[in-house]
Amino acid sequence: MTNRLAMIKKFIIDSMLIPGFKVPAPNERILKVVLSPDIGFSEDVTLLLSIISPGNSTGKHTHDSTEIMYVASGRGLSIIGDKEQEIRVDNVLVAPKGILHEVKNIGDETLKLVCLYVPALKPSGSYKEAIDKAKQYYESHV
Repeated sequence: MTNRLAMIKKFIIDSMLIPGFKVPAPNERILKVVLSPDIGFSEDVTLLLSIISPGNSTGKHTHDSTEIMYVASGRGLSIIGDKEQEIRVDNVLVAPKGILHEVKNIGDETLKLVCLYVPALKPSGSYKEAIDKAKQYYESHV
């Protein structure tokens, strides 16, 4: 725990070093958990990177949390409820708790989303696999 506290005191986490979990087809993407109660760096929120290659998508899904997504790179199509809209770098999307949503990469480059969940997600499915990868990294590198 002392090493983790030392890392937090730096206030910088190099997310490129955190291994991701590759979600299998048909909704293939990489999930990287940066912050969550499950890895010890946040009590109230989850911060996750969703890295979607061209032609892939998140698939339609819901959460028990509100999801706020920042488009860091690429372009895509956002479907939140019954609203569809093209998205690009610097757009911010909000998928309220319980609302069906999906993001598709319709561009030629990787679409990277910085996803913030309030309150924090509960571990399950692919997200749990991504937490396990992050835990292994933090335990051996921090």
